Amino acid sequence: MDGALPTTQADRRHLVFRIGSEFHAIDAGRVLEVIRTPAVTRVPYGFAALVGIANLRGTPLPVVAVATLLGKQQNGARKVIVYDHGEPVGLLVDDVVRFDTDDAPDRPTAVDIAALLASAMVAPARPRPALARSLGAVDRSRVAAEVDRIRTLLTFRAAGQTFGLRLDSVSEILAWPEGLATPANGKSFVGMTTYRDRALPIFMLAALLALPDAGSTASRIVVVEYRGGLVGLAIDQIDAIRRLPESAIEPLPPVLVRSAESPAEIEAIGRVEGGRALVSILSAEKLFGNDALEQVVNSSGGEAPMPIEADDMEFERFLIFTLGEESYGLPITAVEEVIRLPDSITRLPNAPAFVSGIINLRGKALPLIDQRLRFEALSGGPAARPRAIVVTIDRLTAGFIVDGVSEVVAIPASALSVAPEFSDDRAAVFDRVAHIEALDRMILLVDPRELLSRAERDVVASLSETPVAVAS
Repeated sequence: MDGALPTTQADRRHLVFRIGSEFHAIDAGRVLEVIRTPAVTRVPYGFAALVGIANLRGTPLPVVAVATLLGKQQNGARKVIVYDHGEPVGLLVDDVVRFDTDDAPDRPTAVDIAALLASAMVAPARPRPALARSLGAVDRSRVAAEVDRIRTLLTFRAAGQTFGLRLDSVSEILAWPEGLATPANGKSFVGMTTYRDRALPIFMLAALLALPDAGSTASRIVVVEYRGGLVGLAIDQIDAIRRLPESAIEPLPPVLVRSAESPAEIEAIGRVEGGRALVSILSAEKLFGNDALEQVVNSSGGEAPMPIEADDMEFERFLIFTLGEESYGLPITAVEEVIRLPDSITRLPNAPAFVSGIINLRGKALPLIDQRLRFEALSGGPAARPRAIVVTIDRLTAGFIVDGVSEVVAIPASALSVAPEFSDDRAAVFDRVAHIEALDRMILLVDPRELLSRAERDVVASLSETPVAVAS
Protein backbone atom coordinates (compact mmCIF):
# COMPACT_ATOMS: atom_id res chain seq x y z
CA MET A 1 0.00 0.00 0.00
CA ASP A 2 3.05 2.26 -0.19
CA GLY A 3 2.81 5.34 -2.39
CA ALA A 4 0.46 8.21 -3.16
CA LEU A 5 -3.31 7.78 -2.82
CA PRO A 6 -5.84 8.38 -5.63
CA THR A 7 -7.36 11.74 -4.84
CA THR A 8 -10.82 10.97 -6.19
CA GLN A 9 -11.13 7.94 -3.93
CA ALA A 10 -9.37 9.43 -0.92
CA ASP A 11 -11.92 12.27 -0.73
CA ARG A 12 -14.68 9.72 0.00
CA ARG A 13 -12.82 7.29 2.21
CA HIS A 14 -11.20 6.70 5.56
CA LEU A 15 -7.87 5.00 5.99
CA VAL A 16 -7.89 2.23 8.59
CA PHE A 17 -4.68 1.52 10.51
CA ARG A 18 -3.73 -0.74 13.38
CA ILE A 19 -2.09 0.01 16.75
CA GLY A 20 -1.50 -3.24 18.61
CA SER A 21 -4.81 -5.13 18.44
CA GLU A 22 -6.92 -1.99 17.97
CA PHE A 23 -8.08 -0.48 14.69
CA HIS A 24 -8.54 3.24 14.05
CA ALA A 25 -9.49 5.38 11.07
CA ILE A 26 -8.53 8.83 9.77
CA ASP A 27 -9.80 10.98 6.94
CA ALA A 28 -8.07 9.66 3.82
CA GLY A 29 -8.47 13.05 2.18
CA ARG A 30 -5.64 14.34 4.39
CA VAL A 31 -3.35 11.39 3.63
CA LEU A 32 -0.60 12.25 1.15
CA GLU A 33 1.07 8.84 0.96
CA VAL A 34 2.01 5.76 2.96
CA ILE A 35 5.65 4.70 3.28
CA ARG A 36 7.64 2.03 5.08
CA THR A 37 9.24 3.10 8.36
CA PRO A 38 12.31 5.17 7.40
CA ALA A 39 15.50 5.89 9.29
CA VAL A 40 14.72 8.51 11.92
CA THR A 41 16.96 11.12 13.57
CA ARG A 42 16.10 11.63 17.24
CA VAL A 43 15.29 15.19 18.37
CA PRO A 44 16.36 16.21 21.89
CA TYR A 45 13.67 18.21 23.72
CA GLY A 46 11.00 17.06 21.28
CA PHE A 47 7.43 16.60 22.51
CA ALA A 48 6.57 13.18 23.95
CA ALA A 49 5.06 11.66 20.81
CA LEU A 50 7.83 12.89 18.49
CA VAL A 51 9.94 9.94 17.36
CA GLY A 52 12.26 12.18 15.34
CA ILE A 53 12.68 13.49 11.81
CA ALA A 54 13.04 11.44 8.64
CA ASN A 55 14.14 12.19 5.11
CA LEU A 56 11.23 12.48 2.68
CA ARG A 57 12.89 13.10 -0.68
CA GLY A 58 15.21 15.74 0.75
CA THR A 59 12.63 17.37 3.05
CA PRO A 60 12.60 16.87 6.85
CA LEU A 61 9.50 14.95 7.92
CA PRO A 62 8.54 14.98 11.63
CA VAL A 63 7.54 11.43 12.62
CA VAL A 64 4.98 11.13 15.43
CA ALA A 65 3.99 7.94 17.28
CA VAL A 66 0.20 7.67 17.02
CA ALA A 67 0.20 5.18 19.89
CA THR A 68 1.63 7.86 22.19
CA LEU A 69 -0.97 10.37 21.00
CA LEU A 70 -3.66 7.86 21.94
CA GLY A 71 -2.06 6.93 25.26
CA LYS A 72 -1.16 3.44 24.01
CA GLN A 73 2.03 1.39 23.90
CA GLN A 74 3.86 1.49 20.56
CA ASN A 75 5.05 -1.94 19.44
CA GLY A 76 6.12 -3.29 16.06
CA ALA A 77 5.50 -0.17 13.97
CA ARG A 78 6.03 -0.85 10.27
CA LYS A 79 4.36 2.00 8.36
CA VAL A 80 4.31 5.78 8.30
CA ILE A 81 1.24 7.65 7.06
CA VAL A 82 2.28 11.01 5.59
CA TYR A 83 -0.52 13.29 6.78
CA ASP A 84 -1.32 16.86 5.68
CA HIS A 85 -1.30 18.96 8.86
CA GLY A 86 -0.62 22.21 7.06
CA GLU A 87 2.85 20.73 6.59
CA PRO A 88 3.49 17.00 6.07
CA VAL A 89 3.70 14.98 9.30
CA GLY A 90 4.55 11.27 9.47
CA LEU A 91 2.19 9.15 11.59
CA LEU A 92 3.94 6.03 12.85
CA VAL A 93 1.55 3.07 13.05
CA ASP A 94 1.84 -0.69 13.32
CA ASP A 95 0.25 -1.29 9.95
CA VAL A 96 -2.13 0.15 7.37
CA VAL A 97 -5.04 -2.20 6.81
CA ARG A 98 -7.56 -0.90 4.25
CA PHE A 99 -9.75 1.90 2.97
CA ASP A 100 -13.35 2.15 4.16
CA THR A 101 -16.20 4.23 2.80
CA ASP A 102 -18.37 6.30 5.11
CA ASP A 103 -21.13 3.70 5.05
CA ALA A 104 -18.92 0.65 5.74
CA PRO A 105 -20.70 -1.34 8.49
CA ASP A 106 -17.59 -2.22 10.53
CA ARG A 107 -15.55 0.97 10.00
CA PRO A 108 -13.78 2.01 13.22
CA THR A 109 -14.64 5.39 14.71
CA ALA A 110 -12.53 8.07 13.06
CA VAL A 111 -9.76 9.60 15.18
CA ASP A 112 -9.47 13.40 15.16
CA ILE A 113 -5.76 13.20 14.40
CA ALA A 114 -5.59 16.91 13.57
CA ALA A 115 -6.75 17.83 17.08
CA LEU A 116 -4.33 15.36 18.69
CA LEU A 117 -1.43 16.77 16.67
CA ALA A 118 -2.42 20.36 17.43
CA SER A 119 -2.45 19.55 21.14
CA ALA A 120 0.88 17.71 21.06
CA MET A 121 2.69 20.13 18.74
CA VAL A 122 2.09 23.33 20.70
CA ALA A 123 4.26 26.01 19.13
CA PRO A 124 7.08 27.36 21.33
CA ALA A 125 6.74 30.79 22.86
CA ARG A 126 9.66 32.18 20.86
CA PRO A 127 9.19 32.65 17.11
CA ARG A 128 11.39 30.67 14.76
CA PRO A 129 14.20 32.65 13.08
CA ALA A 130 14.32 33.12 9.34
CA LEU A 131 16.42 30.71 7.29
CA ALA A 132 18.87 33.42 6.29
CA ARG A 133 21.93 33.14 8.52
CA SER A 134 24.50 35.51 9.92
CA LEU A 135 28.17 34.63 10.09
CA GLY A 136 27.61 32.79 13.36
CA ALA A 137 28.29 33.35 17.04
CA VAL A 138 31.89 34.49 16.75
CA ASP A 139 32.56 38.20 17.19
CA ARG A 140 33.90 38.83 13.68
CA SER A 141 35.48 42.20 14.50
CA ARG A 142 37.51 40.55 17.24
CA VAL A 143 38.49 37.74 14.89
CA ALA A 144 39.60 40.25 12.25
CA ALA A 145 41.77 42.01 14.81
CA GLU A 146 43.44 38.72 15.75
CA VAL A 147 43.90 37.32 12.25
CA ASP A 148 47.51 38.46 12.03
CA ARG A 149 48.52 36.87 15.32
CA ILE A 150 46.32 33.78 15.52
CA ARG A 151 46.48 30.89 13.08
CA THR A 152 43.56 28.45 12.95
CA LEU A 153 44.61 24.93 11.99
CA LEU A 154 42.82 21.72 11.22
CA THR A 155 44.99 18.99 12.75
CA PHE A 156 44.78 15.32 11.80
CA ARG A 157 46.64 12.03 12.10
CA ALA A 158 48.46 10.06 9.42
CA ALA A 159 50.85 7.13 9.94
CA GLY A 160 50.95 7.79 13.68
CA GLN A 161 51.94 11.45 13.37
CA THR A 162 50.00 14.72 13.79
CA PHE A 163 49.87 17.28 10.98
CA GLY A 164 48.07 20.55 10.43
CA LEU A 165 46.75 22.69 7.58
CA ARG A 166 45.33 26.18 7.72
CA LEU A 167 41.58 25.81 8.15
CA ASP A 168 40.89 28.39 5.45
CA SER A 169 42.57 26.10 2.89
CA VAL A 170 40.27 23.16 3.79
CA SER A 171 37.02 22.97 1.86
CA GLU A 172 35.54 19.85 3.43
CA ILE A 173 36.33 16.57 5.21
CA LEU A 174 34.75 13.44 3.78
CA ALA A 175 34.29 9.88 4.96
CA TRP A 176 36.18 7.29 2.90
CA PRO A 177 34.15 6.67 -0.30
CA GLU A 178 32.75 3.22 -0.90
CA GLY A 179 34.62 1.28 -3.57
CA LEU A 180 37.83 3.31 -3.23
CA ALA A 181 40.64 0.98 -2.14
CA THR A 182 43.71 2.22 -0.25
CA PRO A 183 46.97 1.37 -2.03
CA ALA A 184 49.17 -1.21 -0.37
CA ASN A 185 52.32 -0.40 -2.32
CA GLY A 186 52.99 3.06 -0.91
CA LYS A 187 51.91 4.95 -4.03
CA SER A 188 50.67 8.44 -3.32
CA PHE A 189 47.93 8.57 -5.97
CA VAL A 190 44.86 6.65 -4.77
CA GLY A 191 42.49 7.36 -7.62
CA MET A 192 39.43 9.46 -8.39
CA THR A 193 36.12 9.83 -6.60
CA THR A 194 32.96 11.74 -7.44
CA TYR A 195 32.59 14.97 -5.52
CA ARG A 196 29.73 17.35 -6.29
CA ASP A 197 29.18 15.58 -9.61
CA ARG A 198 32.82 16.00 -10.64
CA ALA A 199 35.99 13.92 -10.40
CA LEU A 200 38.23 14.59 -7.40
CA PRO A 201 41.83 13.25 -7.42
CA ILE A 202 42.86 11.62 -4.10
CA PHE A 203 46.42 11.44 -2.75
CA MET A 204 47.69 9.57 0.31
CA LEU A 205 49.34 12.01 2.71
CA ALA A 206 51.57 9.38 4.32
CA ALA A 207 52.89 8.30 0.92
CA LEU A 208 53.44 11.90 -0.21
CA LEU A 209 55.61 12.37 2.88
CA ALA A 210 57.30 8.95 2.46
CA LEU A 211 56.06 7.83 5.88
CA PRO A 212 55.81 4.14 6.86
CA ASP A 213 52.45 2.31 6.79
CA ALA A 214 51.17 4.67 4.11
CA GLY A 215 47.45 4.23 3.65
CA SER A 216 47.04 1.28 5.99
CA THR A 217 44.47 3.04 8.20
CA ALA A 218 43.19 5.89 6.03
CA SER A 219 39.52 6.65 6.77
CA ARG A 220 38.99 10.34 5.89
CA ILE A 221 39.64 12.64 2.95
CA VAL A 222 40.51 16.30 3.47
CA VAL A 223 39.43 18.33 0.44
CA VAL A 224 42.10 21.01 0.06
CA GLU A 225 41.99 24.16 -2.05
CA TYR A 226 45.03 24.40 -4.29
CA ARG A 227 45.62 26.91 -7.11
CA GLY A 228 41.95 27.53 -7.71
CA GLY A 229 41.10 23.83 -7.63
CA LEU A 230 40.34 21.04 -5.17
CA VAL A 231 42.47 18.00 -4.32
CA GLY A 232 41.69 15.18 -1.88
CA LEU A 233 44.20 14.27 0.83
CA ALA A 234 43.75 10.86 2.50
CA ILE A 235 44.35 10.84 6.28
CA ASP A 236 43.72 8.47 9.18
CA GLN A 237 41.50 10.59 11.43
CA ILE A 238 40.65 14.13 12.49
CA ASP A 239 42.48 15.37 15.58
CA ALA A 240 41.16 18.87 16.39
CA ILE A 241 40.72 22.44 15.25
CA ARG A 242 43.33 24.57 17.00
CA ARG A 243 43.91 28.31 17.29
CA LEU A 244 47.62 28.88 17.74
CA PRO A 245 49.20 32.27 18.42
CA GLU A 246 52.14 33.08 16.19
CA SER A 247 54.35 32.80 19.27
CA ALA A 248 53.52 29.06 19.36
CA ILE A 249 54.57 28.55 15.72
CA GLU A 250 58.19 28.29 14.71
CA PRO A 251 59.78 27.91 11.25
CA LEU A 252 61.38 24.58 10.53
CA PRO A 253 64.96 24.74 11.89
CA PRO A 254 67.53 25.20 9.09
CA VAL A 255 69.24 21.95 10.01
CA LEU A 256 65.99 20.07 9.38
CA VAL A 257 65.29 21.94 6.17
CA ARG A 258 68.55 20.59 4.82
CA SER A 259 67.95 17.11 6.20
CA ALA A 260 66.83 14.39 3.84
CA GLU A 261 64.71 12.94 6.67
CA SER A 262 62.55 16.06 6.95
CA PRO A 263 59.87 16.42 4.25
CA ALA A 264 60.07 19.74 2.43
CA GLU A 265 56.27 19.95 2.56
CA ILE A 266 56.42 20.85 6.27
CA GLU A 267 56.74 24.62 6.58
CA ALA A 268 56.54 25.11 10.36
CA ILE A 269 56.18 23.42 13.74
CA GLY A 270 53.35 24.30 16.12
CA ARG A 271 53.51 23.81 19.89
CA VAL A 272 50.16 22.64 21.31
CA GLU A 273 48.83 21.58 24.71
CA GLY A 274 51.11 23.97 26.53
CA GLY A 275 54.13 22.86 24.55
CA ARG A 276 53.75 19.21 25.50
CA ALA A 277 53.02 18.18 21.91
CA LEU A 278 54.12 19.29 18.45
CA VAL A 279 52.22 19.57 15.17
CA SER A 280 53.89 19.56 11.77
CA ILE A 281 52.24 22.36 9.76
CA LEU A 282 51.96 21.50 6.09
CA SER A 283 52.06 23.81 3.11
CA ALA A 284 49.46 22.94 0.48
CA GLU A 285 51.57 24.74 -2.11
CA LYS A 286 54.63 22.62 -1.33
CA LEU A 287 52.60 19.47 -0.80
CA PHE A 288 50.96 19.51 -4.22
CA GLY A 289 53.07 21.96 -6.18
CA ASN A 290 55.77 19.65 -7.44
CA ASP A 291 56.55 17.87 -10.66
CA ALA A 292 56.33 14.44 -9.03
CA LEU A 293 52.64 14.90 -8.17
CA GLU A 294 51.79 16.02 -11.72
CA GLN A 295 53.64 13.01 -13.10
CA VAL A 296 51.69 10.65 -10.82
CA VAL A 297 48.37 12.15 -11.96
CA ASN A 298 49.32 12.01 -15.64
CA SER A 299 50.71 8.50 -15.48
CA SER A 300 47.60 7.28 -13.66
CA GLY A 301 45.21 8.68 -16.20
CA GLY A 302 43.96 11.23 -13.68
CA GLU A 303 42.93 14.82 -14.05
CA ALA A 304 44.16 18.19 -12.91
CA PRO A 305 42.87 19.46 -9.58
CA MET A 306 39.12 19.95 -9.78
CA PRO A 307 38.31 23.64 -10.32
CA ILE A 308 36.20 25.53 -7.81
CA GLU A 309 33.14 26.77 -9.66
CA ALA A 310 31.03 29.79 -8.87
CA ASP A 311 28.21 27.75 -7.34
CA ASP A 312 30.54 26.56 -4.59
CA MET A 313 30.01 29.98 -2.99
CA GLU A 314 26.47 28.83 -2.13
CA PHE A 315 27.78 26.12 0.18
CA GLU A 316 27.91 26.56 3.96
CA ARG A 317 30.40 24.57 6.02
CA PHE A 318 29.46 22.72 9.20
CA LEU A 319 31.43 20.83 11.83
CA ILE A 320 29.72 17.47 12.43
CA PHE A 321 29.95 16.19 16.00
CA THR A 322 28.54 13.14 17.74
CA LEU A 323 26.67 12.71 21.00
CA GLY A 324 25.71 9.16 21.87
CA GLU A 325 24.16 7.59 18.79
CA GLU A 326 23.33 10.86 16.98
CA SER A 327 25.21 13.40 14.89
CA TYR A 328 24.67 17.17 14.83
CA GLY A 329 26.09 20.09 12.87
CA LEU A 330 27.47 23.46 13.99
CA PRO A 331 28.39 26.29 11.56
CA ILE A 332 32.15 26.28 11.19
CA THR A 333 32.10 30.09 11.43
CA ALA A 334 30.91 29.74 15.05
CA VAL A 335 33.74 27.40 16.07
CA GLU A 336 36.72 29.01 17.74
CA GLU A 337 38.58 25.71 18.03
CA VAL A 338 38.19 22.04 18.93
CA ILE A 339 40.41 20.72 21.71
CA ARG A 340 41.10 17.38 23.34
CA LEU A 341 39.78 17.03 26.85
CA PRO A 342 42.65 17.16 29.37
CA ASP A 343 43.07 14.37 31.89
CA SER A 344 42.38 16.76 34.75
CA ILE A 345 39.32 19.05 34.95
CA THR A 346 38.79 21.33 37.95
CA ARG A 347 35.39 20.49 39.44
CA LEU A 348 33.44 23.31 41.06
CA PRO A 349 31.30 22.80 44.17
CA ASN A 350 27.65 23.86 43.84
CA ALA A 351 28.00 24.36 40.09
CA PRO A 352 24.94 23.54 37.94
CA ALA A 353 24.74 19.96 36.69
CA PHE A 354 25.42 20.98 33.09
CA VAL A 355 28.83 22.45 34.04
CA SER A 356 31.53 19.75 34.12
CA GLY A 357 34.18 22.12 35.47
CA ILE A 358 36.81 24.50 34.17
CA ILE A 359 40.20 24.13 32.54
CA ASN A 360 43.07 26.43 31.74
CA LEU A 361 43.08 27.43 28.07
CA ARG A 362 46.12 29.57 27.37
CA GLY A 363 45.99 31.22 30.77
CA LYS A 364 42.22 31.78 30.95
CA ALA A 365 39.53 29.78 32.72
CA LEU A 366 37.34 27.93 30.22
CA PRO A 367 34.03 26.58 31.57
CA LEU A 368 33.14 23.15 30.16
CA ILE A 369 29.50 22.36 29.36
CA ASP A 370 28.38 18.71 29.29
CA GLN A 371 26.51 18.72 26.00
CA ARG A 372 25.77 15.01 26.21
CA LEU A 373 23.70 15.64 29.33
CA ARG A 374 22.02 18.70 27.83
CA PHE A 375 21.01 16.92 24.62
CA GLU A 376 19.83 13.88 26.57
CA ALA A 377 22.13 11.71 24.47
CA LEU A 378 21.43 7.99 24.46
CA SER A 379 24.27 6.25 26.27
CA GLY A 380 26.75 4.49 24.05
CA GLY A 381 29.43 4.00 26.70
CA PRO A 382 32.42 6.27 27.34
CA ALA A 383 33.57 8.24 24.31
CA ALA A 384 36.82 7.00 22.77
CA ARG A 385 37.95 10.49 21.69
CA PRO A 386 35.93 13.15 23.56
CA ARG A 387 36.45 16.72 22.42
CA ALA A 388 35.44 20.20 23.56
CA ILE A 389 34.11 22.56 20.90
CA VAL A 390 35.07 26.08 21.93
CA VAL A 391 32.39 28.62 20.97
CA THR A 392 32.09 32.33 21.74
CA ILE A 393 28.54 33.58 22.37
CA ASP A 394 28.13 37.33 22.93
CA ARG A 395 31.80 37.59 23.96
CA LEU A 396 31.37 34.68 26.38
CA THR A 397 33.61 31.70 25.60
CA ALA A 398 32.75 28.16 26.69
CA GLY A 399 33.75 24.63 25.74
CA PHE A 400 30.95 22.19 24.85
CA ILE A 401 31.94 18.57 25.53
CA VAL A 402 30.99 16.12 22.76
CA ASP A 403 31.78 12.48 22.13
CA GLY A 404 33.78 13.27 19.00
CA VAL A 405 34.04 15.32 15.81
CA SER A 406 33.83 13.38 12.58
CA GLU A 407 33.61 15.65 9.55
CA VAL A 408 33.57 19.14 8.12
CA VAL A 409 30.93 19.16 5.39
CA ALA A 410 30.02 21.78 2.82
CA ILE A 411 26.24 21.77 2.39
CA PRO A 412 24.46 23.56 -0.44
CA ALA A 413 21.74 26.07 0.43
CA SER A 414 19.25 23.87 -1.42
CA ALA A 415 19.84 21.08 1.13
CA LEU A 416 19.06 23.30 4.15
CA SER A 417 15.56 23.55 5.61
CA VAL A 418 14.04 25.39 8.55
CA ALA A 419 13.61 22.92 11.43
CA PRO A 420 10.02 21.91 12.17
CA GLU A 421 8.41 23.25 15.34
CA PHE A 422 9.23 20.93 18.22
CA SER A 423 7.01 22.61 20.90
CA ASP A 424 9.70 22.88 23.58
CA ASP A 425 11.50 26.24 23.73
CA ARG A 426 14.75 24.37 24.42
CA ALA A 427 14.48 22.82 20.95
CA ALA A 428 15.05 26.29 19.48
CA VAL A 429 18.74 25.32 19.62
CA PHE A 430 18.01 23.36 16.41
CA ASP A 431 17.10 26.00 13.85
CA ARG A 432 17.80 24.12 10.63
CA VAL A 433 17.98 20.62 9.19
CA ALA A 434 20.50 19.50 6.55
CA HIS A 435 19.96 16.72 4.07
CA ILE A 436 23.28 14.91 3.60
CA GLU A 437 22.55 13.45 0.17
CA ALA A 438 25.59 11.19 -0.05
CA LEU A 439 24.54 9.38 3.14
CA ASP A 440 20.78 9.88 2.67
CA ARG A 441 20.44 11.18 6.21
CA MET A 442 19.12 14.21 8.06
CA ILE A 443 21.33 16.19 10.45
CA LEU A 444 19.98 18.65 13.00
CA LEU A 445 21.90 21.93 12.83
CA VAL A 446 22.61 23.92 15.97
CA ASP A 447 22.08 27.66 16.28
CA PRO A 448 25.17 28.62 18.34
CA ARG A 449 23.37 31.63 19.83
CA GLU A 450 20.86 29.25 21.46
CA LEU A 451 23.42 26.91 23.04
CA LEU A 452 23.07 28.76 26.35
CA SER A 453 20.00 30.47 27.76
CA ARG A 454 20.36 33.95 29.20
CA ALA A 455 20.40 32.58 32.75
CA GLU A 456 23.01 29.97 31.80
CA ARG A 457 25.19 32.65 30.20
CA ASP A 458 25.19 34.57 33.48
CA VAL A 459 26.30 31.42 35.34
CA VAL A 460 29.06 30.65 32.83
CA ALA A 461 30.22 34.27 32.84
CA SER A 462 30.62 34.19 36.62
CA LEU A 463 32.62 30.96 36.37
CA SER A 464 34.91 32.50 33.74
CA GLU A 465 35.69 35.39 36.10
CA THR A 466 36.17 33.32 39.25
CA PRO A 467 39.84 33.57 40.34
CA VAL A 468 40.55 29.89 40.92
CA ALA A 469 43.52 27.68 40.18
CA VAL A 470 42.61 25.48 37.22
CA ALA A 471 44.29 22.37 35.88
CA SER A 472 46.30 22.81 32.68
